[in-house]
Amino acid sequence: MANVTISQGQLTGEEKDGIHAFKGIPYAAPVSGENRWLPPRQPEAWSGVRDATRFGNICEQESPPNKWLAGRAGKAFMETLWETEPVGDDCLNLNVWTATLDSEAKLPVMFWIHGGAFTTGSGSLSIYNGANLAKKDVVVVSINYRLGLMGSFVAPGMFDDGFCSANRGFLDQVSGLRWVQENIRTFGGDPDNVTIFGESAGGQSIAVLLASPAAQGLFRRAIAQSGTPELGSPVADHEQFAVDLLKALDVAPGDRAAISQLSARDTVSAMKVARKLLAKGSQETYGMLLTNGNIGCVYGDDFMPLSILESLGAGVGGNVDLMIGTVREDGRLFPLVMPGPESFASWLCMGLFKGLMKPQNEPKLVFERYRGVLPGASKAYVRGQILTDSMFRRGTVKAAEAHAANSNGRTFLYQFNWSSPVMNGAIGAMHGIDVPFANQNLEAFARLLGDLDPLRELADTVSDAWVNFARNGKPTAADMPEWQPFDVAQRATMIFDEKIELQYDVDRAIRDVWDG
Repeated sequence: MANVTISQGQLTGEEKDGIHAFKGIPYAAPVSGENRWLPPRQPEAWSGVRDATRFGNICEQESPPNKWLAGRAGKAFMETLWETEPVGDDCLNLNVWTATLDSEAKLPVMFWIHGGAFTTGSGSLSIYNGANLAKKDVVVVSINYRLGLMGSFVAPGMFDDGFCSANRGFLDQVSGLRWVQENIRTFGGDPDNVTIFGESAGGQSIAVLLASPAAQGLFRRAIAQSGTPELGSPVADHEQFAVDLLKALDVAPGDRAAISQLSARDTVSAMKVARKLLAKGSQETYGMLLTNGNIGCVYGDDFMPLSILESLGAGVGGNVDLMIGTVREDGRLFPLVMPGPESFASWLCMGLFKGLMKPQNEPKLVFERYRGVLPGASKAYVRGQILTDSMFRRGTVKAAEAHAANSNGRTFLYQFNWSSPVMNGAIGAMHGIDVPFANQNLEAFARLLGDLDPLRELADTVSDAWVNFARNGKPTAADMPEWQPFDVAQRATMIFDEKIELQYDVDRAIRDVWDG
């Protein structure tokens, strides 16, 4: 046990195997009533010593899909990712792991943002535990933030004083970073050497923070794992959607009191209503919401004036070191958690995500182009790779290109190719499989990885590369070749597999398909 003093008061944490852990620390005030729809507020102080030995409440969120509808692999994935703490309005909290409480230690700080499609997840999942990374002399922070409509619903022009303004979930993350700037020295961290990293929705969050003028200066480096830098929608496209959703919820436009009466659980139910509206909507009524998703980044406001790629292209984030990449079969996940055989589930997913495909809404044409790139592959595999590239890889490469043009050699691109053999290869190199390697938490993902002993060397190499990048901007490891920065001429890409090697222009076929 150890006590520390931060800006809000005293904390007591726990110590195990040389690592101090402080959990459930508020970085912003609770979100209830009107505050559910407002930007985050400063955290309240307390008297006495606050117990920080247990994780705090997480954001109210959707329950996992009916696991009996999914196959064995999908069920195993959901059971691994839906381990949750109690929910509550005091969900804006974070966790810290550190090997030292010496305020002069100046250790690099790694700030983790969890995934979950901006509708589920928390910073307290076992695969995100920061203790093992902290043993490599970094301070690890994991964060909870507002999910679903609480974090994303925007009603342009209907309210005043920032009420129902855009990007509240991302503003929560910025508040967490500001808390780090103010308090991390207490935990041995260096506020001038903060690396933000995250996967899936966390990976998109990294891209958003990198591209947002409002977040500049709060971190020095960024690692975006399987994010979606092309996703997002302009604030204007939310106008009619907001009118229709409020009507469906029996809330008059501008009725601040009525929407404030919705409980956190009510907002989860309202998310289902929102999805039905989108399913019935048209390109004319909801614009890019139908093709680029209603959850996530909204641009055209002070926090995010431009889209992610436009902002990166304009040089925002160019002074930040960036490591960015995907998993070879990211799209394999989605059919796994859908009902029915893989062939049917993959076909269903193609319909659900057809708006992400270009030429727009022509999945059959895209499918035929991919058959030429992947001769002999099954229809299900081809569809999975279309999902991989349309949702993750294509935008990731574009983000690397935009950042590299403005960063003077501080851009590093990777692809994680290791494929799990369990369940007759059903897991493969799917979305999220890289997280336990980078976070050094193989045991928490063991059910999906198989025999762990042969994987420890790869996990050490991957996590060392992540940690060394956080330490000095150079992703290095003892058993890895020199990682050359990415540029549009050479297109250097580090491939993580049983053999780790630097390759060049690995995405040429993707560019040929999507960009002609």
